[in-house]
Amino acid sequence: MTIGQLPPGSPTATCTGAADYLEPSVTGGTLYVARQTGTITSWSTLSSTTGSTYMLKVFRRTSDPDSFQVVAHSAPQLVATGVNTVPTSIQVDSGDLIGFHVSGPLNSCTFPIPGDSVLKLAADLPDGASAPFSAVPDVRLNLAANLIPTNTFTFAGLVRDKHRGTATLTVDLPNPGVVGVAGKGLKKSQTKALSVPGSIPFPIVAKGSLHKRLARKGKVTVQVNATFSPQGGDPSTQSIAVKLKMRRTAPLS
Repeated sequence: MTIGQLPPGSPTATCTGAADYLEPSVTGGTLYVARQTGTITSWSTLSSTTGSTYMLKVFRRTSDPDSFQVVAHSAPQLVATGVNTVPTSIQVDSGDLIGFHVSGPLNSCTFPIPGDSVLKLAADLPDGASAPFSAVPDVRLNLAANLIPTNTFTFAGLVRDKHRGTATLTVDLPNPGVVGVAGKGLKKSQTKALSVPGSIPFPIVAKGSLHKRLARKGKVTVQVNATFSPQGGDPSTQSIAVKLKMRRTAPLS
């Protein structure tokens, strides 16, 4: 999943001096905001010159709409003319913004886009620090990053209905996406979608010989396989053994 963007053509050297840059919104195109929790694995810029030093930064909004806090950064990178793609590993939350600190000679950290505004601060904020930024009109940030959405999920709870011999399994998802449950002996496979991070309940119902054993013995264990596919990410599967219990009715005398 790509966040941010590079210039459509050859960039022009318009940035000078040491400063932090970010772009909270765009008038059209790919946002510079992480829409999912995940890991930034690389960042890129299209440079018109050689000799400037770029450092990817992750910013977070504060209660002041003009102020942004630095929450993480990558190692400094000396850029060369052309496309520079730099590997990194930075954890981000949904809503975090990518930007960078730029220093050195005249460089192409932005490119012209009428109606857009890049935010700039003539400083190098450390992690945890925040400050108000000023707008630079009619330009867009020359930065893109590759984000891999988190696909790790958890089983958040299990509630049994001993009268029916069923259970409700809750799956807690870190990102929007699709999750499905299936298993040998289950009544049916189920797939549900979630547009925001949260929890989804699934009914667990035995069928066939497992249901007969449950009715006869009052308990049975079923293996449930859950697969989560985050939007734009890779699927992951986890398994859990679910014990179903049923109150047996005493025979009439």
